[in-house]
Amino acid sequence: MFLTKDDLKLSYGVDLKIGAALVDRKVPDGNLYWKNRTIYLPGAPGYIFIPIFTDILLRSGVERDELLSEPFLVTCETILHSAALHEYDKISWKEHVEQASNTVKNNIVHEEFYNDLFNYTFQDRPVKVPSIALGSHFPSLNRADSYLFSLSTIQSSSFNIEKALKGWNALMTYFLLMDDLADIKEDLRTGQTNVLIDAGLNDEGEQLIHQMINKSIEDMQLINPVMSNRIEHKKSLIDIRAIIQSIRQNF
Repeated sequence: MFLTKDDLKLSYGVDLKIGAALVDRKVPDGNLYWKNRTIYLPGAPGYIFIPIFTDILLRSGVERDELLSEPFLVTCETILHSAALHEYDKISWKEHVEQASNTVKNNIVHEEFYNDLFNYTFQDRPVKVPSIALGSHFPSLNRADSYLFSLSTIQSSSFNIEKALKGWNALMTYFLLMDDLADIKEDLRTGQTNVLIDAGLNDEGEQLIHQMINKSIEDMQLINPVMSNRIEHKKSLIDIRAIIQSIRQNF
C-alpha cells in the first residue's frame, strides 16, 4: 500500500509537510531496514511509525526544519539499519546498541538522556528501571527503544523530551502489541519475545494488556488526538480474551 501525505494527515494526524517530505524520500541505499523495498513509506507499522513519531517530535517542540534535515534523517536511518542487522541475526542486541549509540556519539546535545538510554538499552533484555522514564516492565515492548538515541542529538531549544517519550511509549505500546497479537502463535513455536507471553496467558495478563492499550489511548489523546482515536477504534475490534483462550486451547 502506498501512503500519501493526505493519508498520513487524515488517518494518523501527521503534519502535511512532514508527510510530504517522507513520502517523497528516496529509499536509502544499502539499508537493510528497507530490504527489497522500493518506496520509503510502505503501509506497514515498521515504516508508518517514522512519520507519526516525527510528528510527535514536532508537537514536542522540535523545529520542523531540524526534523527534516539530512543529518537527522540519516541518523534515524542508520539506527534502523543496525536494528535490521540485529533482526536478521547478523549482530547481537548489545552490538546493535553500541552501533546505535556510536551513530550519535559525536553530536550529543542531551548527554544525561544519552547516558540513561545507553545504560537502559545495554541490558540483555531492556526492562524499565525506577530512576529513569524509559521503557516498560515488559522487555517485549522495549525492543524498539534504541531508535531513541536519535533524540539525544536534537538541538531545538523548545524540545520537551518528556512529552516525546510519552508519545513514543504510547505509540510503540500500540504498534508492538498489535504485532505481538498477530504473531503470538508463531512466537510461541519459535521462542520469540512477545508481550502476551510476558504479561501471562491468563486473566491477569488479559487485564494488563487492556490497561496498557488504555494508557496508550489516554497519553496519545494529549499529544495527537487523531492517533488516539485510531488506537481506540482498533481496540474495539480486537477480542483479546478470545485470542488468549484460543492459544491456551492449542498450545
